[in-house]
Amino acid sequence: MSLDRRQPIILAIDDTPANLKVLSAALSFDFQVQIATSGAIGLAAAAKAPPDLILLDVMMPVMDGFEVCRRLKADPALKHIPVIFLTAMSMGASESEGLALGAADYITKPINVEIARLRIGNLLEREGLRQALASERDKLRQSVSQLEQSAQQLQEARLRELEIGNAIQRDLLQGEVPLGVEGVCIASLSQPSQIVDGDFSVMHRLQADCFDILVGDVMGKGVPAALIGAGIRATYHQVLADLLISSANRQALPTPAQMINQMHQLLTPRLVELASFATLALYRFDLGANTLTYVNAGHTPGLLLRAQQASVMPLAGENLPIGVLPTEVYTQSEIALSAGARFLSFSDGITETRNAQGEEFGLSGVAALFESWPGDGDGPCTCQARLESLSQTLKRFADNACVMDDQTLLLLEVRACHCEPI
Repeated sequence: MSLDRRQPIILAIDDTPANLKVLSAALSFDFQVQIATSGAIGLAAAAKAPPDLILLDVMMPVMDGFEVCRRLKADPALKHIPVIFLTAMSMGASESEGLALGAADYITKPINVEIARLRIGNLLEREGLRQALASERDKLRQSVSQLEQSAQQLQEARLRELEIGNAIQRDLLQGEVPLGVEGVCIASLSQPSQIVDGDFSVMHRLQADCFDILVGDVMGKGVPAALIGAGIRATYHQVLADLLISSANRQALPTPAQMINQMHQLLTPRLVELASFATLALYRFDLGANTLTYVNAGHTPGLLLRAQQASVMPLAGENLPIGVLPTEVYTQSEIALSAGARFLSFSDGITETRNAQGEEFGLSGVAALFESWPGDGDGPCTCQARLESLSQTLKRFADNACVMDDQTLLLLEVRACHCEPI
C-alpha cells in the first residue's frame, strides 16, 4: 500500500505565457505548478499561499525579476523560499546581481527540462533539510530554554528554602541572651558563608547568677552542617536534663566536663557514621562564685580580658573535637572572674580571614582589637556595636571579598560581680 505524499508547490513568474505553458507541462508530473504573468501577480500569489520554490524570469516589464526577488527577500514570511532565476541573458554580471540578492540558482533559456527538474529537486531537498534542521534547532532552543527556566525555578526555590533555614537557624537555633541574669552584657553576630551554616551556640541560664555558653563549629558548610549543629544543641539540653535527674543531689549542677563527656559519648558514634566532627567550647559563668569554668574541645580559643590586665588570656584546651576519638576524655579549667572582665568567643572563620596577599587576620589580630577596646564600666552596653565594628574591620582587611567560611562572634562583659577586681 502506498502513501500519498504532498507534491512540492512551484510558483512560476514569467510575463511570456508560452514559457509558463512549457514549464507547467514539463514539471506538472513531479510538482504542483502555479503561474503568474507579472511580478506584482507573483508577489500577491506568494503572499497568499507561500510556495516551496519560485521560478522567476529576470526580464519582465514594469517590475523585473531582480526587484521581485528584492521584495521577496525583504518579507520575513517569504525570504526563505528558494528562488531560481530564469534568464536568456548571459551569465556574469546578471548572475552576480541575482546571487547577491539571495537567488539560489540560475537556469538559462531555452530551458533544458531534465536539468531544470534535477536542479529544482536538489534545491527542494536542501530546503527540506534546512527546514528540518531549523526545526530541530528551534526544538533544541526551546528545550534548553525550558531546562534553564526549570533550573532557575529550582535555584529560586532552593534559595527560598535556604532563606527560611537561615531565619529558623537565626531565630530558633542560635543562642539567645539568658534572661534575668544581672550584671552581664552579651551580644552575638553571625555571618554564614552559605546562608545557613555549621556554627551554633547555646546560652542557657542555670541559676539566678549562673549560665552556660556553648559554642561550636561543625565540619563543612551549608544545610548538613546546620542540621548537625541543631542536633548538638538538642543533645546539650538532653544531657543537662539527664545528669540533673540522675544526680543524687538534684540541686547540684553537672560540671562542664561532665556535660561535654556525656555529649561526647552520645554524639561521637553518630558523627563517625556521618564522617563529620565538631569543635566545641562550653563556658560556665558563675557570678555567685566569681568563676569561669570551661572545656575546650578543639574550638578556637576564647579570649578573656580581666580588669587591670593589659593583655588577653587565650582560653585554649588540649582536647580533640567531638567525633574524632571515641576514647577521648575531656577536662575542664577554672578562672577567677571580676567586674569589668570581658570575654570574646569566635569561630575559625574569623581568624582565617585572608587579605589579597593571602595573609590571615589571625588570633593576634583579633586579640589586638579586643585589647584596644576601652572598658565601659557601668555605661551603656556597647557589645553589639563592638562586634559590628570588628566585622567591618574584617571586611576591610579582606577587601570586601565573599565570606569563605562561617563567621560567628560572641562578646560578654561582666558589669557586676561578688568579688573585688583582680
